Amino acid sequence: MKTIHVIILSCLCSFAVLAQNRYYVSQTKGNDTNDGLSWSNAFATLQMAIDKVEADDTIWVSAGTYLPSKKLYEFDNEGVPTIPRHQTFLIPNGVKLYGGFPAQADNNTGMDKRDWTIHTTMLSGDLNNDDKEDFTHMEDNVYRVIFLLNTDESTVIDGFTITGGHSDNPVLPSMLGGSGIYAFSTNGPSSPTLRNLIIEGNISKGGGAGFSNYASDGDACPVIYNTIIRRNKSGEYGGGFANNGRTKSSPVLENVIISGNEAYNGGGMYCFSEASETSPVFTNVLICGNKAENRAGGVYLNSYMGSVKPVITHTTISGNKAGARGIGNGGGLYCLANTNISSPILRNTVIWGNKAIEYNNFHNVGIDGSKPDMQYSWIPDYMTYPAMGALPDFDPKFINAVDANIAPTTEGDYRPDNGSPLINMGNNTFVTTTIDLAGKPRIFDQTVDIGAYEYQALSSAGILSTVAEKKIWSEAGNLYVRIEQPTIVRIYSIDGILVQQLNMSEGIRAISLPSGFYLVSLNNEMSAKVYVLK
Repeated sequence: MKTIHVIILSCLCSFAVLAQNRYYVSQTKGNDTNDGLSWSNAFATLQMAIDKVEADDTIWVSAGTYLPSKKLYEFDNEGVPTIPRHQTFLIPNGVKLYGGFPAQADNNTGMDKRDWTIHTTMLSGDLNNDDKEDFTHMEDNVYRVIFLLNTDESTVIDGFTITGGHSDNPVLPSMLGGSGIYAFSTNGPSSPTLRNLIIEGNISKGGGAGFSNYASDGDACPVIYNTIIRRNKSGEYGGGFANNGRTKSSPVLENVIISGNEAYNGGGMYCFSEASETSPVFTNVLICGNKAENRAGGVYLNSYMGSVKPVITHTTISGNKAGARGIGNGGGLYCLANTNISSPILRNTVIWGNKAIEYNNFHNVGIDGSKPDMQYSWIPDYMTYPAMGALPDFDPKFINAVDANIAPTTEGDYRPDNGSPLINMGNNTFVTTTIDLAGKPRIFDQTVDIGAYEYQALSSAGILSTVAEKKIWSEAGNLYVRIEQPTIVRIYSIDGILVQQLNMSEGIRAISLPSGFYLVSLNNEMSAKVYVLK
């Protein structure tokens, strides 16, 4: 395997052991001549703050769009002139970045005012602001938006949208991946912590267009929490996420959505260990609408020399497709141990509605003795549920399951609908979290459901938020807002996409919306989470 050497134009600062400064960045109010130590003296660019930080420092970033400016290229090509596309955000080990603060943050603005779903803080590789939904006009984008070099779990990226990376440059053949985030370790583990992120709209000729984590001589064990990885495209493997470890490859994913990604192998995710085990841990994970040209539309777990033993709990894998060309095994989940045992553990999990040339939903391959350990899970053609034997391909009755043939897509609603056979059919023994993927109680009506979401009886009426000057509620298929003073009303989907914006002076407004959860903010302050039922 080729050793990669990286030259950074502008060396990283040496780290003080106990440094704990906090730097502030505000696109709207900052100035790079400031010291960056308060909101009133914030920097205007994120790179200015990154150049100042030392280990254990934090950076708070207010809403806005920030472009990378640190130039990076391979040692093998030293002397080759750099171009704007070499620019990246180079994050040192131990540094913590937090986005999601209001654009007009002042010195009284603390963590209690941070909301990454409302105050969008975007790190973009689209230098010319001309990208299209079909990945066109990206030929001039940066190769990778964020570069993490030799980082461990103390490095935190939290509260950002990361988009517009395009790693296609033939001058850098060994780094054709990680267009959104590329985490790379040369002599140890690569295990950064990623939280509250949207990683979308990145494209790569290599692997892991959204996020690529690679430890060339150690464990690859990142922690990913409350994150959406969607609509990324890789030419090789892991359209949304690729995790490669020389030894252990064991990412931890909790409350994560991987949707609408595309690759040759592992449309949603590819996880590989060269010499040891591949053992990711999934909890409350939705993998849907991904596409692989060859193997594993949803997830591909592979170990060359070691075992494959993922622990998959309260996970929904549906609407993924494999085999547009090539072998086409494993539409949903494909586990392969080339020289060892593959023994995935599945608990309270549903794998249904995926498509492939062979093994639509799940395929497990290893040496003699390889077999999955599955309990309280809904997977057609596998003996998974006590006393039920092999499940026929019965419909689990999601609210809106999308046909796998239209993948890649981010459409669909994979919460159990009324009457779903997943409701109250899990085992409480396997519950390790208090909330489900939608942020609702993980156990409702005494017994947990199968899958990433918990069904709860929903009322179409009732006031959800009442404060002195405002009320927000849903009734008869409409969302209602009552205002008594001029207010900007913003309505967001549950994953933070702006649906409507209204400028109201006073009175009551009825707003017609499709069924679903919505976040409502008044004057940029989060006020209610409302369910609209038609």
